[in-house]
Amino acid sequence: MRSWRHLLVAAACLVGVGGCTGEPDDVVRTSGPLAAGFELEPGSGLIGTEFPYDGEGLHVYLRVDGDMQEVLEGYVRQAGELGFPVTAPGWWPDGQWCSDDPAEWTSSGGEATAFELECSASGGDLDSPPFWSMSLRGLVEADGSGYLRISGGRFSGEPAAPRPAVGDGTVASLTDVEIAPTLAVYEDEPIRVVEGSELVFDPLPSTCATGGWVAMLRVVGELLPVLRGYAEQFDAMRAFVPAELVGDDEVTVSTWAPGGGGLGAVGVAGDPAYVLIHRCND
Repeated sequence: MRSWRHLLVAAACLVGVGGCTGEPDDVVRTSGPLAAGFELEPGSGLIGTEFPYDGEGLHVYLRVDGDMQEVLEGYVRQAGELGFPVTAPGWWPDGQWCSDDPAEWTSSGGEATAFELECSASGGDLDSPPFWSMSLRGLVEADGSGYLRISGGRFSGEPAAPRPAVGDGTVASLTDVEIAPTLAVYEDEPIRVVEGSELVFDPLPSTCATGGWVAMLRVVGELLPVLRGYAEQFDAMRAFVPAELVGDDEVTVSTWAPGGGGLGAVGVAGDPAYVLIHRCND
C-alpha cells in the first residue's frame, strides 16, 4: 500500500479548524463537551449540531484539519475510557486505522468518492441491555483535511414511546439543486434541496453495504416547512412506503422500500436549525 501519512498533514493556513483565514461557516465549535461524555479533540471541530441517537449517545460530524489518524486515535482513547472499546476493521492489519484502498473501506468499494483515505473504528455489545454501539469513520481529502463521523452510545432496547405527529402546514418549494447526483441510485426522481435550506458540505458516501449518502443542510428559513418539503419528496417516490413527520424539537421522517433500502431525515431546532438526510441503498 502506498504511503498515506503525507496526506494526513494539513498546512497551518488551510481554511478549516483554526486556519489562518478563520473557521469556516460550517464549523461551529472547536472545543468543549459532546454528548455521551466525549470532548472535542484538538484539530477537530463540530459541524452544525449534534443529532439524536437512541438513548445516551451522540451522532456528530466533525471537520478535521490536523492529522486524521492522530485525531481519530484521540477519540478512540476517549471511547475506551467511556466504556465503548472500539477497534479497527478486522480485515485491516493490526494497528492500522486508515486505508487508501476503497476496496477495503467499510462501505461499498465501488462507490463514487472524492476521498483518498478512510479511517475507521467500531465496537458494540448487543447481547444484553443496556446495549451499546459506537462507530467512528473518517474520510480524508487529497489535501489532508477531512470529515469524521462519531455515532453511538447506550440504549435500553425498550420500544420507543410514540412521538406526536407534526400537523399540516406550509410546505417549502423545491430548488433545481440535486442533493447527491453522483451517489444516488434507485430513485424515481432525484431528491432536491428545499427552499430555506442549504448544503453545509458535499454529501458524504455512507457505510451502507450497497452504497448511499449522508447530507447535512443548514436551515435558513423555518424548520417545519423545510422538513415538509423533504417529506413530500419522500412520499412521491413510488417504491417507498408513506412517510410521516413526527416529533417536536427533534423532528424526523423515515421510510423504506422493499429491496430498495431506507431514506430518512431528522431536523434539530436551533438558531440556525439543521437537517440530516441519510439514504441507504440496501
